[in-house]
Amino acid sequence: MSARDALKRLIESSAAVIFDFDNVIVDSEPYHFEAYSRVFAKAGHTLDRAEYWLECTSRGGGAESEIRRYDPKLDPVALRAEKDPIYSTFCLSGAIKPFAEARAIIEAFEKAGLVLAIASGSYERDIMAILRANGLDRRFRDVVGKDNVKRTKPDPETYLLAAGKLGIPPERCLAVEDAEKGVKSAKEAG
Repeated sequence: MSARDALKRLIESSAAVIFDFDNVIVDSEPYHFEAYSRVFAKAGHTLDRAEYWLECTSRGGGAESEIRRYDPKLDPVALRAEKDPIYSTFCLSGAIKPFAEARAIIEAFEKAGLVLAIASGSYERDIMAILRANGLDRRFRDVVGKDNVKRTKPDPETYLLAAGKLGIPPERCLAVEDAEKGVKSAKEAG
């Protein structure tokens, strides 16, 4: 079976598509990196971009993984509390844009009659600010951010909540992900 046929079969067997957000729909990871870079720089530490993408983002280690590797004295809760408002400023500014391909994919899924949602490790308020700034807010029936769950990815709670809010069984939902932790989350959700 060709990749095209496999994708067609997946789409035809699905009722919904649940997207991750950062680095899938929008090019926001450089802004997360910038916000963390500013906060870590105040603590005297410089983030390595390649290591950040792998350890903090894809594998899901976040600030904790950077701290564990380089400076166990830093407080991840305090760092994140300082980072989040910096990132939110980028979200509200309209600087964060969707990938051109993402718009086309969203439209194609809509034309195929699929319901769309977002299941993300970002805050819902930031996701909605970016969607509104780019005219995409009405395209998604629901948005689940990390502030809506007790356990974030790789735990399946984010995807299970998104499917539940849509009223569609998880096995009828297609997940679009870019990170190891997200793929694990989606698979465990069914």
